[in-house]
Amino acid sequence: MDGNPGRRRKHHKSWVTFSNWMVNEGPAQFVAVAWIAIQLARFGYIVYFYDTNANYRTMRTVLGWSLPVARGAAAAITINCTLILLPVCRNIISSIRSSWLNRLVPIDKNIKFHKLLGWCICFWTFVHVGAHMFNFLHLQQFADGLVAAEFMNIKTMTGATGQAASVVLMLMVTSSISTVRRKHFETFWFTHHLFVLFFGLLMVHGDFCVVKSDDPEIGCAGAAFWKFWLASGILYFVERVVREIRGGMPTHVYKVIQHPSNVVEVQIKKDSCMAKPGQYIFLCCPEISRYQWHPFTLTSVEQEDFISVHVRATGDWTKDFAGRLGCVWDKKGCVVLEASPKSRLPRLLVDGPYGTASEDIFDFEISVCVGAGIGVTPFASILKSIWYRIQNPTSAVRLQKVYFYWICREKEAFEWFVDLLSAIEEQHIDRFLSINIYLTGTMNEAEVNNVMVNHKAGVSDGLTGLRSTTSYGRPNLDLIFQQLARDHAGTDVGVFFCGPKPLDKQLHAACNKYTMGDEHETRFYYRKENF
Repeated sequence: MDGNPGRRRKHHKSWVTFSNWMVNEGPAQFVAVAWIAIQLARFGYIVYFYDTNANYRTMRTVLGWSLPVARGAAAAITINCTLILLPVCRNIISSIRSSWLNRLVPIDKNIKFHKLLGWCICFWTFVHVGAHMFNFLHLQQFADGLVAAEFMNIKTMTGATGQAASVVLMLMVTSSISTVRRKHFETFWFTHHLFVLFFGLLMVHGDFCVVKSDDPEIGCAGAAFWKFWLASGILYFVERVVREIRGGMPTHVYKVIQHPSNVVEVQIKKDSCMAKPGQYIFLCCPEISRYQWHPFTLTSVEQEDFISVHVRATGDWTKDFAGRLGCVWDKKGCVVLEASPKSRLPRLLVDGPYGTASEDIFDFEISVCVGAGIGVTPFASILKSIWYRIQNPTSAVRLQKVYFYWICREKEAFEWFVDLLSAIEEQHIDRFLSINIYLTGTMNEAEVNNVMVNHKAGVSDGLTGLRSTTSYGRPNLDLIFQQLARDHAGTDVGVFFCGPKPLDKQLHAACNKYTMGDEHETRFYYRKENF
């Protein structure tokens, strides 16, 4: 028996902390740390090689310590460039998500990994260029001024391609910053596609024999970038060809429904698009811009003969899109526009569908779905799918209970989705589905009186008309997670979210806080929509 209970409690707390980390943070952070370690190891090995190898004694004598540093940084740039295209290959990512690798690889962090690789390329480029500045100075001193640093840096093909690649990299990075990307999407799109020029420059950058070996049979060093990059480059090329072919397949708008709160529902018929609950597509409206593809979560299910998305008109593109669909926002109620041969509806291009974290909802016994505002769209298709599966059960479903939370600031936002929730409530599946709605915005006195008059406890909520009562104010996440932990001890609970970043951080923190390491306690697995 341990005679020191304080030490035992400390050990238990450490284990709980480690278990929390492994559930939600561990896989992604492990990959990030491992990749950084691989880069440092590669850098260290190349530095050691060029610093000790007898075949490069002459170059070391002329250039000194900056030679191995420049070569080591170049090696790190190469391995980052080898992988940077793979996380944005949507078809490959969707295939991995559908396989057993989904449990081992943090596939939902693919965009973050892409950004990590980009910042690593920037860092190692800074090191590589800085080392070469010293290389040129050392060369100038060695040659007693006969070789100008400016000549080596700009007027040679090695120097010119290196300078050009650095400028292109700077343009790609600065245009991909969130504020620039959101406000000037086309600038981001065109500038980011300079990656073709960037990789082309890197392929020829090392082919002009600046770093030479003393052994004639070895020749030049550093001309092997294409050997590393070729495989991922081919995969990405195939990916883009597939997207273009699929995006150009026949598509037509079947129905447009204008909802309150600036939301428009677009029903699209495309025979080649076979979607699953929780997936998303990319939409392009060539009348607005041929190069802007925007992701939208599907709100339809397999049982329907169309695919649908709900778009909230808030930005420039979405407002133009809604206008071209015929929506007029100053009208009250819901306007339905049926597509006919005489209708002048825009041509749409559809790429997808692609998988998201919401696909995993059926892999848990208990799932918590949290949507904020228009962020409820991923759960529209999921709740529809649950409804269809209960009406027409074809196979056993692991999912035993769903807690649905919808948080809105404007009361009008509830109107477009409440019909589906009402239909689901009529199926009397309260044991299976718990609906929780929160209104965080304010109401005037007349609206409050109207809610009070129409409210019938347990029969009809005064705001939504559902049996589920609307709560006013922000949800208390601590109380919610404490209750879930008590009700579902020893259970893995999947928490799925789509919405703004502040609530994302709060939910993520709550999942970590209330996840316990003991197998008899509750573990919350956090999943966020990321596309």
